Amino acid sequence: MAENQLQVQQSNPQLAAIQNALKGANKSIQAALKENAGTFNTSLMELITSDPKLLACDPQKLMAEAIKAASIKLPLNKQLGYAYLVPYGTTPNMIIGYRGYIQLAMRTGQYRYINADIVYEGELTHKDKLTGAISLDGDKTSETVIGYFAHFELLNGCTKTLYMTLEEMANYALTFSGTWAKKKANEKPSAQTLMDRAQAQAQNGPEPGVGWYANFNAMARKTVLRRLLSQYGYLSIEMMQALASDEQPQYIQAEAIRNEENQAPKKVVNASQMMQDAEATEVKEQEPSPETPPI
Repeated sequence: MAENQLQVQQSNPQLAAIQNALKGANKSIQAALKENAGTFNTSLMELITSDPKLLACDPQKLMAEAIKAASIKLPLNKQLGYAYLVPYGTTPNMIIGYRGYIQLAMRTGQYRYINADIVYEGELTHKDKLTGAISLDGDKTSETVIGYFAHFELLNGCTKTLYMTLEEMANYALTFSGTWAKKKANEKPSAQTLMDRAQAQAQNGPEPGVGWYANFNAMARKTVLRRLLSQYGYLSIEMMQALASDEQPQYIQAEAIRNEENQAPKKVVNASQMMQDAEATEVKEQEPSPETPPI
């Protein structure tokens, strides 16, 4: 065993550093997941070693993000879609997926129904501006995406719906996405470009990877659901922790970029502030590599 570890250290010092960081983080992971810690650790290492960009990230930061996922008991598995580790340069970020939010909400035992989906042309027949309720009893007339909705009903009968048009979602992504936070206005794609990508992906399926570029519609579904839950949902401590983990890195990164450009001190924002902010920022996603520039 010692000989194998020495060979790893000599052949791949970065991998050895990650393995050592995992040993240091194992106590926290064990405390959160108990008997499932071993499975989580195995999946974590498989995820990291299969992605060269994750492998190049800072080992301690990787484990810090992994502990966030472990603390809310969401597996880091791309196939399951509950949570992801996404590299942003050499800085990893734990992103909660659409299915992860559904899972966390159902754990509270307070939701009778919860759903989020794409709205196609012809389906939306009415929107009540006063209550936010919408009617989707129309027949789909084409594959054209017009917007996204999230809806829940609690066991006590309380219901709430949030609807965002495709254009609103594209502008939201351009405003809050970490991919574009450090770019000047003339370096960002237009809202129409993102809307065209959403339409193409709705018909042809998502592209490889995660984030707004690769899977606009999945990010949109998650965004509308997260905004609904953070503003109106029943939030357990676990869900508050998840929302703070999902939102805080993006907000701080965007602030750091702006402050760096202005040569100003970094603004520190705590989780409780962000939980109260109805316009909490979207999590950062994988920035496209130079080999695959954005359209």
